[in-house]
Amino acid sequence: MTLRTARAAAVALACGLCAAPPVLAGPPSFDCAAARSKVEKAICASPALSDLDRRMASAYAAALKGLDDAGKAALRTDQRIFIDARNAFFGTRDYDLKADLADRAAWLERIDLAPRTGWDGLWGSVMGEITLAGGGAKAEISTVALTQSHPVCMLEASARPDGSALLVGAAPADIKANDGWTVRLARSGATLTAELLPPKGDDGAGGPPFCGNIPSIGGAFLPLR
Repeated sequence: MTLRTARAAAVALACGLCAAPPVLAGPPSFDCAAARSKVEKAICASPALSDLDRRMASAYAAALKGLDDAGKAALRTDQRIFIDARNAFFGTRDYDLKADLADRAAWLERIDLAPRTGWDGLWGSVMGEITLAGGGAKAEISTVALTQSHPVCMLEASARPDGSALLVGAAPADIKANDGWTVRLARSGATLTAELLPPKGDDGAGGPPFCGNIPSIGGAFLPLR
């Protein structure tokens, strides 16, 4: 940035500050007097982080209020996983608490509370996303294990009905490409549940070829906008 552009930016900022009313930062969603963990203390010490924590808590409460029982249970579990991972990663190299809180708040705000019938649409969890299309005939799955190495699972395959569920990757070409590994999807209330299935007669010790060293496809996914 040149001195001219720097001065222009400073003038514009000053004018904006003059025109806009002051924004008063508030406390986070929890009592800072009771803060014990390093993460909580860091949030309490930063107005920006406090605002993000409050935004996240508000979005979480709104989603929890609008979901059915299955959705509520899934969201509570998902939030616990997020908080556990946040606490574990805090203070490690390249971890950005501000970005993590902002991303989580935005994700919670994307939860679709409108009733969703059928399979199609975007489904998400703290682990990743599943996209279904064509009445459940096509699936794209992308998840990541919440460890330092962040190994991913990425699967794009056809799906077919399996009773009341969907079986992803069961077509002959997919079976061959993925060493017999498939993913079973089922609906439970507002949620979509995923289960990684090893080949028949196999203990699954080798892991699916579409995942890194730690498979992360599983659990409940919530409908996203």
